[in-house]
Amino acid sequence: MYILTRAEPLENCKDNICRIQVDAEEERQYIEAGYRKYERSYQLKSQHKEYIVFCPEFRKRGKVAGSVVLIPEFLVPGRPYPVYIYAYAIGLYTNMPEKGQRWAAAETRKQFGLQSFAHTTLGRALKSFVRRPEVETAAVVEDPGAAAPDSCEDTVFPQVSQTEASRKQAALLLSGVPLCEGKHQIVISVLGLARELFVKYHRFLL
Repeated sequence: MYILTRAEPLENCKDNICRIQVDAEEERQYIEAGYRKYERSYQLKSQHKEYIVFCPEFRKRGKVAGSVVLIPEFLVPGRPYPVYIYAYAIGLYTNMPEKGQRWAAAETRKQFGLQSFAHTTLGRALKSFVRRPEVETAAVVEDPGAAAPDSCEDTVFPQVSQTEASRKQAALLLSGVPLCEGKHQIVISVLGLARELFVKYHRFLL
């Protein structure tokens, strides 16, 4: 189970290592409830670098099921890029579908210093991004990325005319993201959206 938390920007991490901090009082409450503190690590790529993100995990002794992991807003478990990279690519394709997913993926690679962000990754991200939010009963969610790794490149995607409905939904969700402004503002806006969706629907942005 995951809980979304705020953190310093990924690119500000020293030595490409990002450690997510937990409030001392919150940690004490978990410990008193019988949990033990561990760490879970994730790898992310951005700006020609690979980062390792260490997240605090609380679980009762010998019980992985039911553990609680605090993750930063920019991370979606199972996906190798920060969430704002996917949102940027989706926004480009949504605004200029006639240029295609390959073009949007290429522009995203340039903007965020990536070597391997593919059009197939964009296609899967768009599909996940516009799925109907299902409201849960607790502010935690299961890992949504495990079943769809970004390394798969053999998926067949529909033509531009067939993505119209998805693009309209994406445009509505991304209406407050200034894709034409600086990278810093894009990141802030997307993380705000990720936080809003998590609080409202208890789901990740993707």
